[in-house]
Amino acid sequence: MKAMKSEMGGAFVLSWIVFGMGLGTIEGAVALAVTWMAFSGAHILPVVTWSHIMTGDLADTEGNWMANGMRLVGQMVGAILAILLATEAGGIETGWAATEMWIPDIADNLWAVLGMIAAGAVWWQVHTRCDSAWASAFGLMVLGGAMTLTGAHEMGASITSAGDGIADTLVNWICDGLFVGIGAFVGCQVDGLIGEEE
Repeated sequence: MKAMKSEMGGAFVLSWIVFGMGLGTIEGAVALAVTWMAFSGAHILPVVTWSHIMTGDLADTEGNWMANGMRLVGQMVGAILAILLATEAGGIETGWAATEMWIPDIADNLWAVLGMIAAGAVWWQVHTRCDSAWASAFGLMVLGGAMTLTGAHEMGASITSAGDGIADTLVNWICDGLFVGIGAFVGCQVDGLIGEEE
């Protein structure tokens, strides 16, 4: 339950404050680092949760898939609450439109997908080795252009827009995080092979 509260709180902060300034900025990285420290143990971003899923025990339904799946739900709920507050429950028009599903055109997006996987591999090594919210946040700032970091925010926006574009948004939310998570998995495998050589 504590993990869910942390995910909701962290995602609320990101959706309400940080996404307005962008995670690809110094201010965004500082805000993300402070949010990670304030909500200790929270993943806050779907790409982080997917990286935990893909580098965890994939056969562990309850301890890995369900626990991390609930974190994803918590992130979405936090984003929904932030969007409701920021838009005065829909009273302020934001002009938000759902991003079209990109997976059917994966052949045209192959280099972007490989970039997501590579970014996930590199960032996960930074995140797990540095043991620092600052290093993780600045790593995301540097590599964020190759990843989609707004997954929970997009899901929240779609849900609060009466499900507008929900099919496209849901598939993108899953695939954006999954490919970064696959990158984290690949990074761990490569690191393991290098470790065996030494």
